[in-house]
Amino acid sequence: MLIFHMYKISVNKELFKDIQFKKTHLLEKETSKYWKKELLEPKIENDKIKYSIKQIDKLIITNGLHQDNPQLTIECEKVDYSFKKDIFEFHLGKILEQKNTDLEENYKDALIEELLREKAELEDTMYRDHLTNVYNRRKMENDLNLFINQNNSNLLCAIFVDADRFKGINDNFGHDAGDRALVYLGQKLQKHAKLLNGEVYRYGGEEFIILCFLHKGELISKLNDLRTDIKLQRIHHKIRDISITVSMGVAFYSEAKNKDEMIKKADNGVYKAKNNGRDRIEFG
Repeated sequence: MLIFHMYKISVNKELFKDIQFKKTHLLEKETSKYWKKELLEPKIENDKIKYSIKQIDKLIITNGLHQDNPQLTIECEKVDYSFKKDIFEFHLGKILEQKNTDLEENYKDALIEELLREKAELEDTMYRDHLTNVYNRRKMENDLNLFINQNNSNLLCAIFVDADRFKGINDNFGHDAGDRALVYLGQKLQKHAKLLNGEVYRYGGEEFIILCFLHKGELISKLNDLRTDIKLQRIHHKIRDISITVSMGVAFYSEAKNKDEMIKKADNGVYKAKNNGRDRIEFG
């Protein structure tokens, strides 16, 4: 006949909340004399003593040992011993009961809120470019659809940013250096996008777009600050340090038929900047 056991274990506040919100499903305990005595069952086989781990069906997890302290009654799926860490591992299942917790009455609502937060964090990760950590093109398209319907859409503008002679960086210094150059650009663009009241997105390759809301009179001065800041620093390389400049094209939503035309006009501005000597700003 199987005999099941239940134990009460006190943990700190942070671990208690992690268990409560299912951020962790594993509870670790050092192999002290107490836990060896409680969890190990000696058996004699072939005149040798061997030990097996007792089966536990429930645990009471508390934050403190007073009666009025918060506690969870939780399923214990199994108990393992880790030779590598020299610890007992309690594998936790579903929560069966809560007592004296702040969320006892609205635990489900709080759990839903936590899951929604985690979902938002996952979505944010999906919308990030894996190399530069700026937003990706998919996020730009979604944001554009929102921005053009805002009350201040007359101030919406697109700034197309293209690294000058980027192929030369890859050819002369290698693709690792090219990647570091893109990361550098992404960091500079993120810094200045905040000053522009906007957001930056990687459009593709060495091309980026900033969508922002700013009066034309303020825009050029701030973009020149960005252009200067980018070429002010160099990227270290064992052959020689790498300098980067960018060409920018600017277009306003109020001067375009639609959002696609705004992006196209900003792209045309980049071509003008390239043809007029690079490292400059042109309107599309």
